[in-house]
Amino acid sequence: MWVKPEEVLLANALWVTERANPFFILQRRKGYGGGGLTGLLVGTLDTVLDSKTPPYRILHQTPGSEISYSVAVANNKVEIHKDWEWIEQNLMETLGAFENEEDATEFVKCKIESMYTHEHKPGEVVDEEAQNYKTSTRKFMKLFNMPREEKLVNQYSCSLWKNNIPRQGWMYLSVNHLCFYSFLMGKEAKVIIRWTDITKLEKGNNMLFPESIKVSTREGEYVFSMLLRSSETFRLMEQLANMAMKQLMQEGGFEEDKTIVDRTKKRTPKRMSSIKRDLDARARSDAFRSAFCLPLDEKLDGDTDCVLWTPYNKQHTWGRLYLSSSYICFASRVDIIDQSGVASQRHVRKRKLRREHAIIEGQVRDLVTVVIPLREVVLVEKVDNAASGELGTDALVVTTKGKNNFIFSQLPVREFILQKLSDFLSRVEESSDKSPSRQNSTCDSTSNSPADDIQFQPALVSLFHRRHSDELSARETVKEHLWNVHFSEYGRGVCMYRTHKTQDLILQGLPEKFRGEIWMLFSGAINEMATNKGYYRNMVEQSLGKYTLANDEIERDLHRSLPEHPAFQSDLGISALRRVLTAYAWRNPTIGYCQAMNIVTSVLLLYVSEEEAFWLLTSICERLLPDYYNTKVVGALIDQHVFEDLINENLPALHQKLEVLGLLSMISLSWFLTIFLSVMPFNCAVCIMDCFFYDGARVIFQVALTILDNKQEELLEAREEGEAMTILSSYLENITNKDSTMPHIAHTSSMCGSLSEKKEPSVDVANLIDDSYRKYGHITNQDIDKLRLKYRLHVVQHIEDSTKKNVLRSVQTHTLFKDKELEDLFILFKEEYLTSCYWRTSQQPADMGDKFDPSRPYYEMYKVDFEQFKTMYLSLSPWASGQRAGHLALRTFKFLDDNKDNMINFREFVYVLGVICKGDITQKLKLLYLLHQLPPDELESMPTSPPVSPASSKTESPENAVEATDFFDSDASSVDALQDEIILPGDPIVEEIDEEKKEKLEADTSAEEKTQSEAASLETDSSKTDTQGAGNGGSQIIGSGPSGDEGLDIIQKSIEGGTVKKEAELQENLKKMYAKKKELNRSDSKAEFKDVPRMSQAQFIDMWRTLYDLFSDNDQEQQLYHSIASVGTLLLEMGEVGKRFYLQKSVSESSAGETSSTGLDSLTDEVEKLKLDQSKGSSDLSKEPQKDETCSTQTETTKPEEGSSPYSRNSYSKPDSDWSISFEQMVASLLTEQPLVTYFEKQVDVSEAVSKMRNRRLITRQSSHFPEKKK
Repeated sequence: MWVKPEEVLLANALWVTERANPFFILQRRKGYGGGGLTGLLVGTLDTVLDSKTPPYRILHQTPGSEISYSVAVANNKVEIHKDWEWIEQNLMETLGAFENEEDATEFVKCKIESMYTHEHKPGEVVDEEAQNYKTSTRKFMKLFNMPREEKLVNQYSCSLWKNNIPRQGWMYLSVNHLCFYSFLMGKEAKVIIRWTDITKLEKGNNMLFPESIKVSTREGEYVFSMLLRSSETFRLMEQLANMAMKQLMQEGGFEEDKTIVDRTKKRTPKRMSSIKRDLDARARSDAFRSAFCLPLDEKLDGDTDCVLWTPYNKQHTWGRLYLSSSYICFASRVDIIDQSGVASQRHVRKRKLRREHAIIEGQVRDLVTVVIPLREVVLVEKVDNAASGELGTDALVVTTKGKNNFIFSQLPVREFILQKLSDFLSRVEESSDKSPSRQNSTCDSTSNSPADDIQFQPALVSLFHRRHSDELSARETVKEHLWNVHFSEYGRGVCMYRTHKTQDLILQGLPEKFRGEIWMLFSGAINEMATNKGYYRNMVEQSLGKYTLANDEIERDLHRSLPEHPAFQSDLGISALRRVLTAYAWRNPTIGYCQAMNIVTSVLLLYVSEEEAFWLLTSICERLLPDYYNTKVVGALIDQHVFEDLINENLPALHQKLEVLGLLSMISLSWFLTIFLSVMPFNCAVCIMDCFFYDGARVIFQVALTILDNKQEELLEAREEGEAMTILSSYLENITNKDSTMPHIAHTSSMCGSLSEKKEPSVDVANLIDDSYRKYGHITNQDIDKLRLKYRLHVVQHIEDSTKKNVLRSVQTHTLFKDKELEDLFILFKEEYLTSCYWRTSQQPADMGDKFDPSRPYYEMYKVDFEQFKTMYLSLSPWASGQRAGHLALRTFKFLDDNKDNMINFREFVYVLGVICKGDITQKLKLLYLLHQLPPDELESMPTSPPVSPASSKTESPENAVEATDFFDSDASSVDALQDEIILPGDPIVEEIDEEKKEKLEADTSAEEKTQSEAASLETDSSKTDTQGAGNGGSQIIGSGPSGDEGLDIIQKSIEGGTVKKEAELQENLKKMYAKKKELNRSDSKAEFKDVPRMSQAQFIDMWRTLYDLFSDNDQEQQLYHSIASVGTLLLEMGEVGKRFYLQKSVSESSAGETSSTGLDSLTDEVEKLKLDQSKGSSDLSKEPQKDETCSTQTETTKPEEGSSPYSRNSYSKPDSDWSISFEQMVASLLTEQPLVTYFEKQVDVSEAVSKMRNRRLITRQSSHFPEKKK
């Protein structure tokens, strides 16, 4: 790459000259391929400091000047040599004509500048940060042997502590891996950790490890310290680990957001990693949605400081404006979205104290929050109010359909915001214009559907508990009046001003009349229902008459849902509950249905309509209590640990007591899953739900802590678990609601089997809620989310450990592997499956469903396709040798794939590998025999080519990077080429070979190959077995050594001398075979031969080709070749002789293994007759030896075409369709040869091979010491 010429004073400092001419020198930086001690020091410094200095450069230097000028740099030798050749071809002749060196220098500078300008377009600014990211990505891919699909997020300088010694290096964080690399004084250190393997992430700050991060896995711990940006690093690591845990639970892996570029380009003038920018934006969007209870698909577009005019107090309120594609939001709490990510513990404590002080002093009374959906906006215009002074300048007025005006002033980029809002509003109008026609077409097409006859129910309390205004209590009337006043002052509906007064009214309890409306408003469900009109009816129609696994569970629990209320003693309430639960299970099959959803939904149906209850349930399951109701209730288990952490922090003495009693897990799950509805009277629990929909999950923790705090003294005195449960049960059952309008209904608690003898004093739920805000109001949803991140690792890995035990238990009777080997194989199998999910290297089946579906066997959780199976087979199987290893892997895969879904589960994998590695000789031979019984059309139906890379796929994968051409080369270069583009410290230097040496080396190589070929030919000739076939010509197997496919062929050959000797050998082998056959018949292994079909000649040929291939890398190679040639020839003779006998007797395949002794005698007679025919044939053919020899030579040299099927032969070697042998015959024959018996009886331990395959990315590059280059 050409660069602008710059002066270089010390041309030889830290550089080695490789080429030179009178005007230019080509130099290589020391430490990149050589340089001795100096090179090691330079390489170490460049690695530690992450120097971006290219390892190669070209300098312009004249003999009379000490100053040099850099003209070109490159990351590899190929590129720099290309520039050097251009200089020699285009500049040297011209420079030789200059008499003055200064003129030559000026000419070079002008020429190189023109070349640089030609490469870079006019006005184009070279983005150094983008270039650095490219370089870092190439380093990452080369150092850790990562594919192109693995995306680097960021890198940080740090130290890894190993044996109490820090190793300075660089931490690379990618989407799926945490990697570390260090190169110090010629020694490399590499660490590669999958995010899915991490069990714990901790941040520490002590004297020994300042600003450190501790990463724990099942195999060990890693401590990284001396991080310059430890908070940013830890936050990013937490985010990536959390994504990995979600992938383990099959909740979706990483999918890059391609709209990030448009949404962030105004705020990111310098280019950073697209993935890093994506993750930062994702974290901010998560906080944005959580703060304003917005739908999950909403993404933060931008935010800025501004001032909002609040008409209820006639004041300007400072805050921050947030924009997304569908909402305008404002919050006067500037820290509502934490800009710093993860703060230190000291800052957290300070913020907590400030917040508590502000609540006590009443300083939060001016805080306000506003959410304005763009669907409600009718006008946005600029306005400048001079009367308000500076506070009224640069203002925008937003007018809604309710005739409310919201004035935002002091906007720093008003024109840009106005343009953004105009674009968003135009999209909202387009979508609203299209929706009515779409709804009409839907209605027309489904006008005759059964769902049209269904009457959706309103709030059930209006049908089963009607109260007129004169029947309302005084307190209920006052509540309604206060809310009406509040609506008139602060607005009503989704655009209302939300202040501390709103919270005060909610804490006092909602009036029954407004409860459903307030729940919909503050939970955010109103937004989802408004933007998905008709969605619930469609879900009901689609799920009608459809059977799912959830249906049975729903039907079983319908009559257990709030049975004490009259609404659910009627078919109206039961039918509405069934429709809501079934529709949600149809909408979200990943969750489907979980116990406790019925209790929550039944209470929702009392206060809101059926459709509103559906959207409230959606909000609870997917946003407010995420992951609570999936198959493994992961979210509830995580919150259980969060609750334990909060108890330990706020009630340490009680935490220790409850831990001893083992009570924490029992109480938290039942309390949290039903939001206290199952443990206290529901008319009290709905008051907690009022606060829950307003303030989120923090309310559940506050109330739970308050309950334990109130009963702390009694619980500390409890001696056993049952006594503590009784204390809590009695307390919860005696909670009352003095303001309730519902008639008193006896509550049936699932937690308490019998009532305590002494009567507990009643506790009003309003006082309980008030105490919870007063004592534990400092706990925020942001704090809860951070603790959830912390404990998600522990919970998910615990579930994975339990799953592993279940899988191993389910397959241990189906494989010969035991204990550690079986566990290692499962870990490898799971990693290969996850790898395919990471990089989309294979297409997973569409019907995988829920990973933890209890109806599926445990071993069905992970499946691999042929390419993944082949990778593991070739790495682990002792049969994976020779040129036909891939073909045998294909046969094995098709043999296992009974259901023809082109996927193999774990049980099938360890079964076949167990037989190959641990089976006895009969099991191995039977497997090999059956593998070659597969019909040819099955093998041809499976493509054996490598999978298409996602980058080259026609269908664009969601994993493709944003603007990938900005980060990688535009040409479709391979991964290897990309990795080899850059030279790193520690890479061995490659010597250049001139043409003469190259030709000499090729000549020596060809001579050596020729010598080896002749030697192999001699060995082949000496190992041939010349036993003849029936009649005038027979079949023969030629053992030609380790040449695999070319070492076996069926040929027609004339009978030669030495027939008597061959007949004696045949007779001896037959006797041995009969003895082994009788032994097998006497043993208990008859079941091994039962129902095994006979093998045709074509199948036998293919199997013998495979056997020749298996022995190619064996120590006893020649002995095995000789044995297999003898056995093969014997079996061919057996097949020829037995052909007539088998056809005449019409012996069935099922009785092939039970041939009587009479049959054996008859077979012997046939062999004797065959020998007489051979003798006669040999005397007739001995007259023309020369002709036979020529024919034989031609036949021997005939080779099957490469890649051709074994069935496509020349006419003279076509397999005999009537020829066949039985499995019993094959086993008996093989047992006569001791080398074959030894080979197949050998047991193989796969632990080392598994470890090598798992750590294949950790292979250290060649030699870390570089000798000085010889001169």
